[in-house]
Amino acid sequence: MNAYASKYLQGADLAGLMKELLITPKQCAKFLQVTERTVFRWLADASAPFSAVALLWHETPKGQQVTACHVGNKMAIYYRLSEAHKLEHGKALDVLRRVLAISDTGAANDPLLVAPPFPGNAYQLRFFAPSTFQPVEGL
Repeated sequence: MNAYASKYLQGADLAGLMKELLITPKQCAKFLQVTERTVFRWLADASAPFSAVALLWHETPKGQQVTACHVGNKMAIYYRLSEAHKLEHGKALDVLRRVLAISDTGAANDPLLVAPPFPGNAYQLRFFAPSTFQPVEGL
């Protein structure tokens, strides 16, 4: 996830975030996986690390809204990118079909389109006809 918390969050914001989330220092300590004493020290000194404050910020309604918006934007970008790739793929196939149609001159080294006509043919040959991309089944 690349939704970022504000770089202006500080340790002093810890108390406000806890109030917004309606959590106690004990619940905060459990969520951040630190001791309760550490949370009390951060509150007293206003010295909570940015990572802890940012983690709590992501749990607030504002943080969740920013994250959801970011994810939605990424999804829209990737969808449009995939649509553009489909168009480019279709154009490349059209060009390839035109080239194959132009190059189908009946030269001596054209591939066989069917298996050799002798009895006891124990293998199946598959070749592609030059002007189509459909395989032609052998005998």
